[in-house]
Amino acid sequence: MIYNMEPVDRVINKIVTDLGLGMDNIPYADFIEWIADGLQHIGSYPQYKQKADTILICDYKGILPCDLDHVIRLEHQTEVKAGAGGFYGGTLQETLNKIGFDYESASPYDRFKVINSAASISRVDNNPNARTIGSGLSHNGNLIGDPTVTSHTGQDYSVNFNTITTSFQHGIIDIQYMAFAVDERGWPLVPDNVSYRDALFWKCAAQLSMRDPSVFKNPRLQDYEYCRQRWSRYCKQARAESNMPDVAMMERLKNNWLRLYNTVDQDAAGYAGIGKPQRLNMNGNG
Repeated sequence: MIYNMEPVDRVINKIVTDLGLGMDNIPYADFIEWIADGLQHIGSYPQYKQKADTILICDYKGILPCDLDHVIRLEHQTEVKAGAGGFYGGTLQETLNKIGFDYESASPYDRFKVINSAASISRVDNNPNARTIGSGLSHNGNLIGDPTVTSHTGQDYSVNFNTITTSFQHGIIDIQYMAFAVDERGWPLVPDNVSYRDALFWKCAAQLSMRDPSVFKNPRLQDYEYCRQRWSRYCKQARAESNMPDVAMMERLKNNWLRLYNTVDQDAAGYAGIGKPQRLNMNGNG
């Protein structure tokens, strides 16, 4: 189980110190990219950051958050119909347009950055043009092309790369997802764990050995295949140690294993019952 994260600088400093590279031989930008690749290879659940955001749906389509690694679930969706104030009437987007920020022409990254810096989209609960459709979105792989001529329900959606297609033309979708953890510079955060530091050391050593073995004084490190095998071993060790449950998680696993009955609609219930103990009421009411 991972509890703390540390900046990538500490990992790079350890690699430089252990390899004795010297200040003139540090490809710092390359190290950051190799470490980011290594973290994705390790890919344990606790190393990612859980986030929630909103997706703006315009003309049946919306862009997923740019820092998304994988989706946990899509929650409520709110359909907004164009009224006297237009589609953005009473929302943050309308305010941005009024002060000169061209929201329609902005790139997905710029939209994401501006909306996050100014809090989430205003729902305007008293807006008569907004209609909350509800939770329990249903994936429909046939929701392509013009949704108006495709068989669908009011809660259907489809994801193609970083674009989500919905069955309503304008609105908002709540999303919960796992994001790659980064610091204020946009550099990856690394789990504060010795197995991660060892694994990423061998990842960078393998990359350096493949590029130019002469940078190493140790002849074993000049063997790329040796470094690659060490990286493969410690990658698995870091993943296993990170995924190792703590006491609370083991209790939840125990409760799931000893469940008296299985529920098949945990997604609709927001996974509220996962890991909680079940009790059998013997008075005939279940």
